[in-house]
Amino acid sequence: MNDAQQSAHDELPLAGIRVVEFGQFIAGPGATQVLADLGASVTKIESPNGDNGRRFGVSPATQGRSGLFMAYNRGKRSIVVDMRQPEGVAVARQLALQADVVVQNARAGVIASLELDAATLPRAKPGLIHTSLSGFGSGGPSRERPGLDIAAQAESGMMSITGERGGTPLKAGFPVADVSTANATANAILAALFRQARTGQGESIETSLLAVAISMQAQI
Repeated sequence: MNDAQQSAHDELPLAGIRVVEFGQFIAGPGATQVLADLGASVTKIESPNGDNGRRFGVSPATQGRSGLFMAYNRGKRSIVVDMRQPEGVAVARQLALQADVVVQNARAGVIASLELDAATLPRAKPGLIHTSLSGFGSGGPSRERPGLDIAAQAESGMMSITGERGGTPLKAGFPVADVSTANATANAILAALFRQARTGQGESIETSLLAVAISMQAQI
């Protein structure tokens, strides 16, 4: 980044805000991408295998790069941390406690098992904004199921109203539940940052693909 680019970046609304992301694919990375585009400094923590989105749609035609990954991770810093090791968990915790916002969409139970969850980190940093995304929420019978866009489209009823009348259910042509959840989450984080700036108070935010997919159909 040259001096002119740095100066322009420093004038963005979220310049100086630090975000740590434990995210994969679209919903989590998409939420932090909105924050990054608004000037936040986003550090993406990846396992030694990397975000699975790095391998999505990779082919010789794409020169070994994933368009999906680049779309939702541009302008971020990425650090590899092996959180199967105690030293890795310690590094992740240190980074999280240095942040203003933590965003995670890991598999159910993973973040809590590492004590990086909303019940643990804010004890050490009460002003932290901790954000969790899942497929079906953390309290219901489907809480441990993988968060797949197509499942949220189907179970929300969205597929039943897509396509020709009387035809079979159809999914939208792009991952609408994932993308909409990313945007809804970013909006919630922005509101929490506004309150944090005024009062110093943190927040625990939770969103799910299913809840957002249902909410988008409120007019029906």
